[in-house]
Amino acid sequence: MVNHRLEGFPLALQVLDATGFVEADVREELRAGKEPFARIMAARHEVPEGGGLVVRAIFEPAPLYKVMAKQGFVHHTEKLAEDDWRVWFYPDVMVLDVRDMEPPEPLAFTLAALETLPAGGTLVQVNVRVPQFLLPKLVDRGFAYEIREVAPDRVHLFIRRPGAARTSPTLPIPGAVAS
Repeated sequence: MVNHRLEGFPLALQVLDATGFVEADVREELRAGKEPFARIMAARHEVPEGGGLVVRAIFEPAPLYKVMAKQGFVHHTEKLAEDDWRVWFYPDVMVLDVRDMEPPEPLAFTLAALETLPAGGTLVQVNVRVPQFLLPKLVDRGFAYEIREVAPDRVHLFIRRPGAARTSPTLPIPGAVAS
């Protein structure tokens, strides 16, 4: 599978763990005139919490967009050739990119964004460093968080508001820190 952290991919897709994607390549079924919907939905049910689905098809599977949106997924589509399409379906999460901000802006923007986060929702802050001054404020406010240092100059901070889960897929935070 291709690296989904490439430039040009939506940040909400880039922050996901590659091991959480399930692939459904239905090109051969489509070429043979078979209906692949059941296979795609079976693959969808194999997607772990917070993961995504990658569908390969011989045409843009536009009707699938609405089906997956009802399950809380957004999509990113790539046309690789006239008869080769790759569509990434992934959870619709809030992403805040603070890499170009100077302190204390990342802290202020993140706390403001968290005010709008629904119960069970996830915000992912993309930063160049671990935001040390933000972490105790998250604990004080009752948020769970996980730090993923994905590159020397790239940190993904997953912040989750406790409460009832949303109807859309949520991002699990294994070993999360909470108050």
